[in-house]
Amino acid sequence: MSENPRIDRKFPIIMILLISSGLWFYSAFAQEDNAIPSLEKTGIPTKIHDFDHLLNIGIAAPLTALSLTGATFLTRTGKSENEDSTYTHLLEQAKKNLIKAFVIFLACTIVIFVFDFIELLLPISIIIVEIIDLMISYSLLFIGFAYLAIAASKMYRTQAKMGF
Repeated sequence: MSENPRIDRKFPIIMILLISSGLWFYSAFAQEDNAIPSLEKTGIPTKIHDFDHLLNIGIAAPLTALSLTGATFLTRTGKSENEDSTYTHLLEQAKKNLIKAFVIFLACTIVIFVFDFIELLLPISIIIVEIIDLMISYSLLFIGFAYLAIAASKMYRTQAKMGF
């Protein structure tokens, strides 16, 4: 441990951002149209394949960073003794929801990366793998959106309580 505790707190945040960026960099071009040539050109498999590639790490990683930034901002907001307890409670709930959204979006990013890697390793396309990928990644994405919406609602309520 170094003598400066601020450096010790920044290290995990920097590592998470680097890992998120690295995941995006390594899998950004993994989703090519000709990566799976065995799919038919029409029909449900093509639609599933196209829908699978709408959500990629370029979407999930910035949402992870957004959640982390919001939680960090709310953590750094100081508490004073003369603040309303309702205001502090709402801020604490918003911070918890942003942290939950961060964990969910990080999991979504990792799931997308893992399934893209599995799809690249498979010699032929297996539609079940893509369906499982769709179900897991999109459910994590929408759960993360729900936590972000709840956090935004709490933060807007704090602004209303402050009279802004």
